[in-house]
Amino acid sequence: MQEKITSLEEAIAPIRDGDVVALQIMATYAAPMTLVRELIRQKKKDLGLVVLIGGIAVDWLANAGVINRLIGAAVTMEQFGLCQQYRKAVEQGRIRVEEISESVLNARLGAGARGLPFLTTRGAIGTDLMKENSDNMKMLDDPFGGMPVMACRALVPDFALIHAHRADRYGNIQYEPGARWPDLAIMPKAAKHVVVTAEEIVDSEVLRRHPERTILPGFKVDAVVEVPNGAHPTSFFPNYGYDTQFHREWTSVSRNDEKATEFIDRYIRSPASQSEYLELIGGEERLEYLKEWEGKR
Repeated sequence: MQEKITSLEEAIAPIRDGDVVALQIMATYAAPMTLVRELIRQKKKDLGLVVLIGGIAVDWLANAGVINRLIGAAVTMEQFGLCQQYRKAVEQGRIRVEEISESVLNARLGAGARGLPFLTTRGAIGTDLMKENSDNMKMLDDPFGGMPVMACRALVPDFALIHAHRADRYGNIQYEPGARWPDLAIMPKAAKHVVVTAEEIVDSEVLRRHPERTILPGFKVDAVVEVPNGAHPTSFFPNYGYDTQFHREWTSVSRNDEKATEFIDRYIRSPASQSEYLELIGGEERLEYLKEWEGKR
């Protein structure tokens, strides 16, 4: 079997300007933030971004000029407010948005994962989403005599970026039990290439103890990088919670372009490694604090 372990630089290097990149993210939860920072450091540009519910990662990518289009259902930092850099880029025409519902996005990715030209849903019938996305959504009569359905064109991203609890050296990927959003099961299977960061790299025998937790087989994964705390500042259940202080630090400057860029320079462009980044955000003391979810404090 082929080993898939590599460095962050080598994992992101194959992404070309203009590619479509699907990003695992649910606002403040489980984003592959180390890979997002590497996209910025490598000065990728003109990427199309696919997200179910985007968050701080989208705001950073917008500020850095990495993305010029987005396909997704929503972009928000939930209780921390709006993604101001993304919002400004959309208003100024620097990012084009294809807004679709969660059901439509899952249908499009599901078709891509299955090698089908489309899958159907009724999730957006009666809304303006269909009118705004007429190239990718068409009404069809039910051949079995039922109500009409909406056909959603297959979406096949060039790359999918995800963060996982553990992986082995051959690219088999595991998630701990808990809340898993549908995009995690579909999005990486639809993509041509998959890049994964994992909290830890373990022996294959460790994965075999709980085969039901394996969400992706190694043959589907192109690169794996061991990155402890790789989802920071988003949360990664059950390992650690989201960093409230860090999110608020970003939102306090995100309306101001100059201050936002200074933030990106400090936390993303300056650190030469994940360990330097973690020291910058507060080191071991901060990481230990985040292991105690806010509900426990």
